[in-house]
Amino acid sequence: MKIDSAIQHITSVQAKGVKSKPSRDKAAGSAAGSVSDNVELTGTSSLMRELEAQLAELPPEDAGKVESIRQAIADGTFEVDEEAVAEGMVQETIEQLSHQHNR
Repeated sequence: MKIDSAIQHITSVQAKGVKSKPSRDKAAGSAAGSVSDNVELTGTSSLMRELEAQLAELPPEDAGKVESIRQAIADGTFEVDEEAVAEGMVQETIEQLSHQHNR
């Protein structure tokens, strides 16, 4: 995939969710030959930005846990809890089905 086509795809995806408000002064906008759009951010948007900033400050993983798992795999002592894996798969499936149902 070329970079140009990827950028065009991203731009078109972003533009689909954007709604513009008509200019309050249509005559002035027409006379000047320009169009202006207004963007209004909700409280949810501000909260999302705060959460993103907090997440960015967190370490990407628990380095100690990663190292202990890596060592257990290398030693051949790592054991998989099949029941926990199965439960996680069931929960994820329930969440996905619930999300699809709510659409």
